[in-house]
Amino acid sequence: MLEPVRMVKVSVVGPKEYLEKTSSTLYRLNGLHIEDYKEEDEYFRIGEPLERASKLSKLLVSVRSILSYAGVKDGYEPERVFSVSELNREIDVKVRELEEVINAKVSRIKEIEERLRKIGDERRALIPLKSLGIPPDLLTGYRNIEVFAGFVKSNPFERIVEVTKDFELFISEYDDEFVVAVFVKKDSAEDVFRVLQEFSFREISVPEIDVGYDERLRQLESEETELKEELSGLRKEIKRYEQENLDLLLALEEHLSIELEKSELPLRAATSKYAFVIVGYVPEEMFETFQKVVNEETDGKVVALKINDREFNPPTALKNPVFAKPFELLTKSYAVPKYSEIDPTIIMSVFFPIFFGFMLGDIGYGIVILALGLWLSTKFKTEGWQALLKVLNYSAISTIVFGFVYGEFFGFELFGHKTVFAELFGHESSIAHMFAEIPHVNRLEKAPAILVLTIAIGVFHMAMAYVIGIRNVAKEHGWKHAIEEKFNWLMALISIALIITGFILNNMAGKTAFELNYAYIAAVPFLILWAVLTIIGEGPMFLIEYLTLLSNTISYARLLAVGLASVGFAVAFNYMAFEMLWPSGPVGIVAAVLVFLVGHFINILLGILDPGLQSLRLHYVEFFVKFFEGGGRLYAPFGRKRKYTKED
Repeated sequence: MLEPVRMVKVSVVGPKEYLEKTSSTLYRLNGLHIEDYKEEDEYFRIGEPLERASKLSKLLVSVRSILSYAGVKDGYEPERVFSVSELNREIDVKVRELEEVINAKVSRIKEIEERLRKIGDERRALIPLKSLGIPPDLLTGYRNIEVFAGFVKSNPFERIVEVTKDFELFISEYDDEFVVAVFVKKDSAEDVFRVLQEFSFREISVPEIDVGYDERLRQLESEETELKEELSGLRKEIKRYEQENLDLLLALEEHLSIELEKSELPLRAATSKYAFVIVGYVPEEMFETFQKVVNEETDGKVVALKINDREFNPPTALKNPVFAKPFELLTKSYAVPKYSEIDPTIIMSVFFPIFFGFMLGDIGYGIVILALGLWLSTKFKTEGWQALLKVLNYSAISTIVFGFVYGEFFGFELFGHKTVFAELFGHESSIAHMFAEIPHVNRLEKAPAILVLTIAIGVFHMAMAYVIGIRNVAKEHGWKHAIEEKFNWLMALISIALIITGFILNNMAGKTAFELNYAYIAAVPFLILWAVLTIIGEGPMFLIEYLTLLSNTISYARLLAVGLASVGFAVAFNYMAFEMLWPSGPVGIVAAVLVFLVGHFINILLGILDPGLQSLRLHYVEFFVKFFEGGGRLYAPFGRKRKYTKED
């Protein structure tokens, strides 16, 4: 459970003519993590795709192109699942029918979109030209005169006069620029153009039209409206057609993807003229079944054998119970565990919600967050979102549990002698008496004791990390390295715990902070052992890391600090709301409700974000770094689970 799935290295060997059959068998078994063959030699080379790969690839591109318009929602469940044999019989016909219907409409859509673009370009040219007041037919069609029409930053008249006197200039302000039309003899056109460039001239392409500006703009608007209506209709038709055939499209896409992956398996294998070899890793627990199925389905022509060699670098297949599975997302976000490492997911699945609930600890907030998480789970169906929302739901349940421990409900005290019931119904009321007797921990009153508890939690959490680190290093490099690199820091942590205990004992007894006591004395041998082992194993420079470890330990005080901040906000919002509620009449009531709702809404958002990030930080920074190196490769077996198709 704490270790990844045990793997064995295997080779699948057989005659080359059985490669296609083997590909189908391996895909269905969905257990072999294939190591791509790369080192070619005189006997073996990387294989070539099966003959049908090219055709499958073209069909898949067509189906995906058609499917791109459908807009499939996450978590879509098909009404019909197609059999593989049915698809194989009719795949060419089905794809051709879909293409004929869709492509004709898509082609027309592209034509309309291109025409709409040209209409936009023409409108952008006509509107500024219209401001000049020159009929469009006068801006083109001259034999001996050049017309420059476009935008300039300022009036170029004075500069053009310096070049030639034979010209006509029309100019009009347009936005933050000027629109100009310059009529000049062709002999002087080049000089005038250079002058216009000095004024950042941008030419307007004058449309060839035989009507006035207003009439042409009306024509364009009318044509644009008609085209947009046609475009909208075509898109709706495509959408409707694809929705009617969505299950078929998804089945075709899945089937073609699977068949293409099978056809491209030779690209990952070593092949000779007569044989093939595929090397990879299989979970140890399924090897016998894997070996038996490969042998039976190829009539004994292909064999699967274990390999025992030095190049044993298996992928990591995480193995966690159902409740811990969602937390694999957080583990993998940090790093994928190496095959030889302990997988920290299950530990994180316990401590992350505890830390979250310890910090937030409010029944009302927990209920709201749980309801939000459950609702969002129905909207976001992707695997990542589902995992993240389950983490949120577990954390919300922990928040409710700690809310009962603290006796808090939206910042109000539920238990004790100062409950909200005592304030509303009086201290002598039966309901106030009933809730007054329920035991709880008041965070504000017990803050010093809770602070000590957070440090103790931190010491336990990090001690667990060092124990795991000792195991990891011992397994990979031997016990000597484990003692010198990890056990020494466990000794340092124990010494820090004893020093902090001594400090607390002196404080409770009213003594000076560093007055000698049993805890300080007990810390000395651990401190000496740490120093000796560190100097031997890592060198004297690493002694300064003791202060880092001390800061790591104190860092767990954030479990209290974040919680007190949340309580402080909640109490403040409640106080403001109640102050507005009583004396101010209807206006005060509305204001009080707004302050209460908005205030607690903000606090809930902060309550999700801050405890989540702080809990994550305590794992990533204080916990993981003490044993978790990462750098593993995720187990990715050849094959997939079918959703839209089924094998006969």
